[in-house]
Amino acid sequence: MLEYWLVLAYGVFYLAPVFVVNYLQHNYIARELQNPPVLMNAKDYQQAGEYALAKLRFQNIEHLWGFGLFAFWVFWGLEWINDVIASLHIPGGRNLNCVAVILLFVFVGQIATLPFRYYQEMVLDRRFGFSKQTFGNFISDMLKSAFVLFLLGSIIFYLLVSVIVRFEMWWCLGALVAWLFVFLANFIYPTLIAPIFNKFTPLKDPVLKERIEELLHKVGFRSSGIFVMDASKRDGRLNAYFGGFGRSKRVVLFDTLLDKISSDGLLAILGHELGHYYYRDTLKSLGIMAVFIFAIFFLVGHFPVELFEELGLHRHSANILVVMMLVAPIVFFWFLPIAGFFSRKAEYRADAFGSSLASKRALGEALVRIVNENKSFPSSHRAYIFFYYTHPPLLERLKALDYAI
Repeated sequence: MLEYWLVLAYGVFYLAPVFVVNYLQHNYIARELQNPPVLMNAKDYQQAGEYALAKLRFQNIEHLWGFGLFAFWVFWGLEWINDVIASLHIPGGRNLNCVAVILLFVFVGQIATLPFRYYQEMVLDRRFGFSKQTFGNFISDMLKSAFVLFLLGSIIFYLLVSVIVRFEMWWCLGALVAWLFVFLANFIYPTLIAPIFNKFTPLKDPVLKERIEELLHKVGFRSSGIFVMDASKRDGRLNAYFGGFGRSKRVVLFDTLLDKISSDGLLAILGHELGHYYYRDTLKSLGIMAVFIFAIFFLVGHFPVELFEELGLHRHSANILVVMMLVAPIVFFWFLPIAGFFSRKAEYRADAFGSSLASKRALGEALVRIVNENKSFPSSHRAYIFFYYTHPPLLERLKALDYAI
C-alpha cells in the first residue's frame, strides 16, 4: 500500500504543481504575444514566444513520461534491477554489487529519457534555428556523457555505499560526502571534464585579451587563462562564464559571443561574472546546495523499513540510494524557490558590480543583444519566475540598471 502513496505523492506534490505552473506560463506568453513586441523586432518576438510555448508543451509530455517511469520503478523496476544484478554474481563483494544496482538504475533511466534529449536537440532546437548539432556529435556527446557518468558515478556511489554500511547515522556523513563530491566536480570541471566535450583555445585577440586581464586585475581575479570555447558547433546561443576554483579558475568565452557582442559589451558581461566572484556567489550556491543535499539524505534516511518491504526490496545501501534518486525531484522542486530567490538577488548584485566596472549602458546593451540572439522571451508569469528563474527577467534587470528601453 505504501508504494501507492509514494506514487500519489509524486503526482500531487510534483507533477500537478509542475503542470499548473506550466499552464500559467503558457497562457501568459500566449497573451503577451498579442501585445506589441518588447526588446525585439516583431519577427524575433513572435519566434521567441512560439519557442517558449513549444518547449512548455514538450516539457509536459516529458513530465508525464517521467511519472510513468517513476511508477514503473516503484511497482516493478526496482525489484527487477536487484534480481538482474543478483543473477550476474558479480565478484568483488557486496559493495560492488550495490554499486552495480545503482549504475543499472541510472543507465536504464538514461536510455528511457534519451528520446526526449534527441527531440530537444535534434528536432525542436533545430526547428527554431538554435541547434547546429549533427547526429554524429549527438552520439559522441551521449557516449562521452555515459563514460563520465560511469566513471564519476562509480566513485561517488561506492563511497556512499561504504558510508551507509559502516555508520548508523549514515545520512549525515553521506550528505557531507555528496556535497564534497559536488564541490570537487566544480573544481575539476573546467580543466578535466569540459574539454572532453568542447575544444578550448587561448584567446588570440591581443587587444581584447589585455583589456580582459586589466579587468580581472581590478578585482584580484587570478585565472589560469582566457579561453574561447567552440560552442558554435552545437548551438548558436551566446554565453560566457568563469569556472573552477583556485588554480583551475579560467575565463571561458563562447565563440558565438565574440562574433555578436562588442568589446565593451563583452567586458560588461565579464564584469557581471566577476561580480559573482567578488561576492563569492559560487560558494554561497554550494552552501545552499548543501542544505538541499542534507534535506534529501535526512528524509530518505528516516523512511520506514516497511516502505522498502512493500517495494519488494531489502533496505540495503543500493536501494536506499536508488529510492533517494527517485524522490529527489519532488524535494528539489520545492527547494527551487529558495535557491532561485537567492540566485536572483545575486544577479542584481552582479549587474550592479559589472556596470560599475564598465557602464550601465554597455551592460544593458549586451544583455539586450544576448536576449535577441538567444531568442529568450523577455517576460514570464510570476509563478514561473518564482519556481524556475535563477536570473530576474530581463525587463526587471534593465529597470534596475536604469537602462532606457
